Amino acid sequence: MTKPIAIAFATTLAAAALTAGAGHAASFDCAKAATPTEHAICDNPQLSSLDDQTSGKYYTMISNGSLTPAQVSQVKTAQAQFLKKRDACGANYDCLIDAYTAQIMYLKAEAGEGM
Repeated sequence: MTKPIAIAFATTLAAAALTAGAGHAASFDCAKAATPTEHAICDNPQLSSLDDQTSGKYYTMISNGSLTPAQVSQVKTAQAQFLKKRDACGANYDCLIDAYTAQIMYLKAEAGEGM
């Protein structure tokens, strides 16, 4: 990722974080929220912030060139599994918090970031 693109991406993520309380989630359009899970995320600033963090970390990891193709494939598979687990939570706040927290920890570990 070139420096101007990285700066633009970081700026976009920062703007998304600032608008999280306004019913915006990074991984989907809250105006089109259709499931109980999506509505719960859009209606709760903490869940929306976790969604921002998770999707931002995921997209950065798969697009910044720091992972091998095999690692990118593994992260994509784990993200698909996370989304199934997240969606199975419905509107259960505690379940959603647990799912997001586990996925963020996984992504940070895969990125080699300390906790």
